[in-house]
Amino acid sequence: MSQGMSDFSVALATGLVVLAAGGLAAGCIGPQGAVEPCPPCPCENPSSGASASDAPPAAARSDLPVPDPVVPTGPMIWDGGGISNLPTIEPPGSWFVYSDKTAAGVKKPPSVEEFTSAIENGAIHTTGKGYTEWGGGIGTNLCGAPLLTPVDGTKYKGIRFKASGSTPMKFLVATVDTMPEFGRCKKCYDHFTVAITNLSAEMKTYELKWSDLKQLGWGDKAKLDTKALVGLNWTSKDAVAWDFTIDDVAFLE
Repeated sequence: MSQGMSDFSVALATGLVVLAAGGLAAGCIGPQGAVEPCPPCPCENPSSGASASDAPPAAARSDLPVPDPVVPTGPMIWDGGGISNLPTIEPPGSWFVYSDKTAAGVKKPPSVEEFTSAIENGAIHTTGKGYTEWGGGIGTNLCGAPLLTPVDGTKYKGIRFKASGSTPMKFLVATVDTMPEFGRCKKCYDHFTVAITNLSAEMKTYELKWSDLKQLGWGDKAKLDTKALVGLNWTSKDAVAWDFTIDDVAFLE
């Protein structure tokens, strides 16, 4: 699989949206306070006819509406308290789990419905093995509005979080310019990425400035617009096993 298609798959779960009737209607954003979580996205649902690997590239359009960005009321995004983010962004987004469709692959948590079962001591612990296409990971949409809505992070310097683990991982930031739902790209999903290779058993704080985040270069070139942030991903380093823990996600002041 090409690098572009690999990261196409990785990025699919960041938006988890479908276009509808002249707007950006949210698909599987997550259980925003609902009793039942939303259905799995196509990359997790074995009964779905769609898959990340056979989806065509989106055609760029300039006439799609983009909601006004939500301005956070504070830096904290998620503190390990559950599947939903903190109400510093209204309405708060929630977390998702995703992977490629390798039948023999096993991941923890195995589904969005079981996300909270993998929260240990106030942190999310994710593992996976046996995936042969691009791997898997976890992520969160920053805003949980019915329409996919960007977040304005311009008053912050970047993103910080605590992490530990025994494998490398990638951290990705999705924006309006890298998601096809906003009509800004043809070769979409080349998110702004940092490879983290020094995880250890000890939980450490990682402070990533906006300038640290770079596109990999296979997609449409864009500048990181901090007024148009959409989601955050933590993934395996390609199609290899992963084992890492994430906690205390926040904007960097």
